[in-house]
Amino acid sequence: MEPELTRLRAAMDAVNQRLVEALHDRARLCRRIAALKQAHGATAYDPDREATMRTALLGSAPADGLPAAALAPLLDAVFAASRQLVEQLCERSTGPDRG
Repeated sequence: MEPELTRLRAAMDAVNQRLVEALHDRARLCRRIAALKQAHGATAYDPDREATMRTALLGSAPADGLPAAALAPLLDAVFAASRQLVEQLCERSTGPDRG
């Protein structure tokens, strides 16, 4: 059991690292999106886009992956953190010191 467990744990560590990297990639994209929205006067939050992404991601979950009930709060947390970042960046660029 031990060699297999060690191998599986190493694979899990690699997945965890990719997950964190993907979240940082998402944050970088949020920064670019915030700058673009700010430059064009668009609102920071697009609830329709978020709902569409959420529905698509939950609908594409594989049968052997996380159940939708477990995946949904994870997606919600990622979306909320991303939304907060975009809103903060948009606020900073339109704050009283900038206008």
